[in-house]
Amino acid sequence: MNQRTKYFQLRLTPEEYTALKSKAEKYNSVSEYIRTALQEFSDLDTQERIRMMTDLGQFYRDYNNRLSWTRSNLNQAVKRANELAIGGQLTGTYITTILMPLIEETNTLISELKRQLLTLTKTATKF
Repeated sequence: MNQRTKYFQLRLTPEEYTALKSKAEKYNSVSEYIRTALQEFSDLDTQERIRMMTDLGQFYRDYNNRLSWTRSNLNQAVKRANELAIGGQLTGTYITTILMPLIEETNTLISELKRQLLTLTKTATKF
């Protein structure tokens, strides 16, 4: 085992010092925490994993609202179509002007979602 003979001094603000001590509580010492952080964050695979997790989080945020909005609109249109069908008033015009565009929009959104998820999956499986 190599002897640790080099000494490094670091100046911190009181807030930075408190934050460092707090984060290092899980380790035997602040030195061990810093050595571990240095090893992990200089590792390219770790950096890539962090970037991928950030991308995945962004992906979910981007599509969560869009999917919710599209699902709600489609649900309302189908519910209305059922009401019209029960009352014998469902027309081809409603289907072609209201329902089909919503179905196509939903299909496009799901295809885009699948494409981007496949891209993220390919990136993730490179590790």
